[in-house]
Amino acid sequence: MSGGAPRLSVLIPTFGDAHTLALTLATLCAQTLDPDLFEVVVVNDGSDPLPYAELAAAAYPFRFRFDSLPANLGRAAARNQAVRLAAGELVCFLDSDVLAEPHLLARHLAFHEGRDGPAVLIGKRYEGDWAVLAAAQTGEPLTADLVRPVHEDFRFRVPGRDSEPQQWLAGAPWVFALTNNVSMPRQTVLDAGMFDEAYGARWGFEDTDLAYRIHQVLGDDGFGYDGLAAGFHVPAVRDLTNLAGDYQANLELFRHKHRSLAAELVDLPAPSDVTRKIRHYRRVLARCAELGLGRLPEVASLLRAELSGAVLCQAFGTDEVALGEGSVTYDHGRPVSERNLHLLGVWSPFPDGTFDTVVSVDVWRFLEQRELSRFLRLGLAQAREVVLVYTAGPAEKAFTADVPALTSPEFFGSLLRRRYPQARTEHCGDVTLFRVTAS
Repeated sequence: MSGGAPRLSVLIPTFGDAHTLALTLATLCAQTLDPDLFEVVVVNDGSDPLPYAELAAAAYPFRFRFDSLPANLGRAAARNQAVRLAAGELVCFLDSDVLAEPHLLARHLAFHEGRDGPAVLIGKRYEGDWAVLAAAQTGEPLTADLVRPVHEDFRFRVPGRDSEPQQWLAGAPWVFALTNNVSMPRQTVLDAGMFDEAYGARWGFEDTDLAYRIHQVLGDDGFGYDGLAAGFHVPAVRDLTNLAGDYQANLELFRHKHRSLAAELVDLPAPSDVTRKIRHYRRVLARCAELGLGRLPEVASLLRAELSGAVLCQAFGTDEVALGEGSVTYDHGRPVSERNLHLLGVWSPFPDGTFDTVVSVDVWRFLEQRELSRFLRLGLAQAREVVLVYTAGPAEKAFTADVPALTSPEFFGSLLRRRYPQARTEHCGDVTLFRVTAS
């Protein structure tokens, strides 16, 4: 082993899983990358150190460091400690239950050495089954042939996505950059402020949060994907009820921190669907702005009573209309501020009952079924009434194959009353108002 600094530091948090960590370390011993070029830093997140004693004292072909936190502080804290201990210019985050394909580290390093500036490489993670575990335990090479299509990377769930990654990375590659298999310059992590330890020991989003912040600086071009830099997730027995609770708590923290359309659309569906929705709604809002659709001034005379109270208004041109005290706007044609958020309206940072009325001018017509249902449900929790404004004409111009819009108000009224029997329809010339009140 040479005495120079390694090029790459592999950083692994662990908690109570020495049995899987042993397998992960064994696969790192079998890497094709020269062991002089990388180190492995493991940080025990406050679990019993005794099961790790043998692993910590073992000899490895690469530099190895084992450290422990004084208590269970969470993966963000463990990864931050690993970053502080890392000697490599580049860091590759792995989980302690992800087994590395023999070329994984070589591919991560090659990606970064071929670039002029900082970037993030997202590797693939198969949901390994018992065949992968059996091969790992006998020391056999791990290859994609060991997994069936059903065990495709959970972020995609559709085999064959590896050939054109930029199609599904575009717009929000940070959604895919989970730290089970991802690399970047160490300085990039430091510049982004490291992992946010407020996520605590709960499961989820500390890595999504870091990737989101990095994306604000590097943009789409700063993220790449390599389906051959593959890891295999060891099958696990999990408490899914507790994990779901952790997920929701950290998702709420993530959304509150960033308060953006992209953050509010992150949810349990596969990341490939999340990024599709983010791209879709950004395109919708840009089309609305381009065509002058969804402007509040054109319908303000019909909404005098509603706009004089505390209203949550989703529209354009909201700065041209006087709104009541306590009002908030979702106007994507104006800069973001404390009272004007660039949200879609399927999540809100405001408590139930904050507003008198929720108003959406035409933008609601572009919402897909899932988002429209959420918008109505959330609106009725936040206000006594939701008013959906339909203006005839402009939306028909916006309608395209990739920007579909509702253009049949009478039919929609029937759909709305089936779910909300108390809903009322008012026709005001070229404008139709759908009023929904809590039952």
